[in-house]
Amino acid sequence: MAKPLHVLIVGAGSAGLAAAVLFHKTLTTQSLPFKISIFELRPGPSTLGGAINLTPNAVKLLDHIGILKDLESAGCSVKTMEMISSRTLTSLGDLTFGDINRYGANSLRIARKDLQAVLLATVAELGIEVLFSKRLENIEQTPSNITAIFEDGTSVTGDILLGCDGTHSAVRKCIDPDRKPVYTGLSNTYSYVDPKNISSLPLKDTSAIIQCRVGSLLLTWSTPSRSERLFWAAVMEVPAPQDLSKDGWRTMGDDVEKMKQRVKDIYCSDRDPQMGFFADLLEQTEDDVYFYPVWKLEMSDKWWEGRCLLLGDAAHAMPPLAQGVGLAVEDAALLDRLLNDHIEKTKNANNGEVNLKEIPWDDISKKLVRIRKPRVKKDYDRSVGGFEGLKDKGWFAAMLKDWLVWFYLWAIGVKFDEAFKYDILKESLD
Repeated sequence: MAKPLHVLIVGAGSAGLAAAVLFHKTLTTQSLPFKISIFELRPGPSTLGGAINLTPNAVKLLDHIGILKDLESAGCSVKTMEMISSRTLTSLGDLTFGDINRYGANSLRIARKDLQAVLLATVAELGIEVLFSKRLENIEQTPSNITAIFEDGTSVTGDILLGCDGTHSAVRKCIDPDRKPVYTGLSNTYSYVDPKNISSLPLKDTSAIIQCRVGSLLLTWSTPSRSERLFWAAVMEVPAPQDLSKDGWRTMGDDVEKMKQRVKDIYCSDRDPQMGFFADLLEQTEDDVYFYPVWKLEMSDKWWEGRCLLLGDAAHAMPPLAQGVGLAVEDAALLDRLLNDHIEKTKNANNGEVNLKEIPWDDISKKLVRIRKPRVKKDYDRSVGGFEGLKDKGWFAAMLKDWLVWFYLWAIGVKFDEAFKYDILKESLD
């Protein structure tokens, strides 16, 4: 009997868990022996992360995976994003974020931890092993296998290793140590609040971005009720601390009251007298307040080496501008399609036989990067440019942004339209 294909996945985020579910479906359908092992450095499911936006292309893929109903029961459907001026609190226009007829889905705003919880429940139902507190230390490869070595002294050998461990990827450090995340100079402070007076909020529907001179403020409902669990996220310039490690960033965010006061001083100053409602929201915020520096990872073709392949933020981290989860799950879906395509062609050429130990992972990875990079590069350029525009450029530039927002909404709308209509399941594999 053929030895099972052993897939090692480092990282229990959206990319890693989606890849595990998709691989399980494909290999089960193909009646091939396999084992999937997932390794996560945290001691348990993460509670970090705010309310992420699942764009229509991401929603359709998560429906393909089979978890959309569970997600819809926890999140808020989003059709538009309203742009509001901080100077007047008047609407500057809307940005379409969903259309059932045009895209096949609306966007879905949901807590990151709820998305992870649904994916973890799915892999548990499939019998896929998830091991926590497993910090990767090194990788060793031979022509026939790959071994993950962990800090606790254990090691596991498999046929392919997927690096799905995010912006500060330990896997990437093993195959591309010179490509490191770069701090953008902007950071995101966010939390949840149950507003006491909903009528005082400037957003009319589900989500709004308040365009400010010093950054931008996102307000969005994140549950179906649209009366509780309002998510707020304030992007602002923050000087880099001397300690650029993640512990240094964590220290800056530990003092909740200090962080709330920093946000209040920036967003609720005499410069924007209309923002008093946000000062009230900050006072009402009883949840933990999180601080997250915004990073970018310079684009590169080095997403793989031998039997090791990076997916999601580990390969192409960028400032958050709606598409992060969508791009990660698209990576996983394309890899699954390429594997299935190879299996089908091999079966047809060999009377139904497949040698799992001879899968050309190097060729599959090379094809994945060739197909994915043009689309990812568009989103990368858009997100980096968009966040650069949030830096304080003076009062005149702030007024000019309000006057020209119609052009911005048109330009970004065209790009989002292209992105939301995209379907990785229909992408040519040639």
